[in-house]
Amino acid sequence: MAQTQGEGKRVAVVGGGIAGLAAAYELAVQAREQGLSLSLELFESSDRLGGAILTERVDDYVLDAGPDAVLTLKPWGLELCREIGLEDEIIPTQDEHRGVALYSRGRLRSLPYGTGSSAVRKVRAYVASGVVSWPAKLRMAADLVLPRGAQKQDESMADFFGRRLGREAVERIVDPLIAGIYSGDPDKLSIYSTFPRFPQMVAKQRSILLALLRAPQSARSGARTLPIFCSLRDGLGRMVEVIVERLGDTRIHLSTPVTAVEKADSGYSLETHAGRHNAYAGLILAAPAWTSARLLGDLAPGPADKMKAIRYVSSATVFFAYRTSDLGGRPRGFGFLVPACEGRRINGATWITNKFAHRSPDDGFLARCFIGGDRTGEEMRADDEGLVRICREELRDIAGITAQPLFSRVYRWKDSGPQYDVGHANLIGEVDTALAEHPGLEVTGAGFRGIGIPDCVYDGRETARRLIESLYK
Repeated sequence: MAQTQGEGKRVAVVGGGIAGLAAAYELAVQAREQGLSLSLELFESSDRLGGAILTERVDDYVLDAGPDAVLTLKPWGLELCREIGLEDEIIPTQDEHRGVALYSRGRLRSLPYGTGSSAVRKVRAYVASGVVSWPAKLRMAADLVLPRGAQKQDESMADFFGRRLGREAVERIVDPLIAGIYSGDPDKLSIYSTFPRFPQMVAKQRSILLALLRAPQSARSGARTLPIFCSLRDGLGRMVEVIVERLGDTRIHLSTPVTAVEKADSGYSLETHAGRHNAYAGLILAAPAWTSARLLGDLAPGPADKMKAIRYVSSATVFFAYRTSDLGGRPRGFGFLVPACEGRRINGATWITNKFAHRSPDDGFLARCFIGGDRTGEEMRADDEGLVRICREELRDIAGITAQPLFSRVYRWKDSGPQYDVGHANLIGEVDTALAEHPGLEVTGAGFRGIGIPDCVYDGRETARRLIESLYK
């Protein structure tokens, strides 16, 4: 890459969530490593950085109000943690408590969890769990003999899994498992934009179940594998803190919403309540897609209209802290998920104290309920007191928890959950093609190419690299 090291360039990042922070961090890294003269500014509409990553400490309880873990199957999140010096703070899930349950047909039923069990044992565990009826089990087994079928350009999760495993499997297994990630509707979500691994299984081995049964099993060889999820000892907010420390001379504007983006002679200008900010050679929008669409409405109406089609849902997490001695026995496993067909008012709950160490005092137990999204959105109309009441009633009915909590906390995430509906990949491709007509302008964030911390970190950093390449080519 041809470098013009003496020519200073200004770059702005709009949005201080994990994707925006990863982009800003990568810009700073590239500037330092390549000796580039780069002036970087970060604009965030709220009074803090981190977006959905928010860690708060209440007494000796650690509350991760948004995501509470980093998926290890995608390496980019943990790689960044190690890169910024947090390797010694990475903690795995607690194997001694591993396990997850589904609330199905009136009670909690244990399911296999993690990478430590062989696929054969997992399939047997699902069959024995009672989550689905015997006719549904026989229908699921038909996947072993069904033909591949014609490769589809895109289809919903419900259509794909329904064709392979049957509708009851979609309602009682697929629906609750994806609720913890997307809080979405399998009849709307794209299989290719959410879990492309499963169509790939069918394309290569004809059957989902055959692919699972034939998969190499590290457990059989005794090899130790990394847990599916890890976190940080003092909560994921540490990741945000340390990234910000590594941003060096970056000017950070908190409580400064950007209200407009305009084309300027030397690049782009931004409007905020503090006035106009001019002459940015490069601009990365790392905000929700609906925010980026609003900012680009006049400058780039084509891609803006496409971004408006990306659907978002609202959700909430509700925490309860207990004394373990008040519970009449510590709940087992990492928590439970609830299929929409059960008609309950929460999507599930996590037993945080079981999942990660360092989250509660010795006689403490921390639980977190999930509510909202496509499935329990009506409940989001309740005030905080109402959400606490709903969750306590559901914990009583589902898990038998009747103890009075020491405290509760409600965190609301309004329009924060992007939904990768059928056609999402094509839509993003069209957005990228249209934005190519605006050199120096990039978009990133959970609404575009992957949700979750690893995907947002990866896309934020890749976006920054693309921008550097275009500015200094």
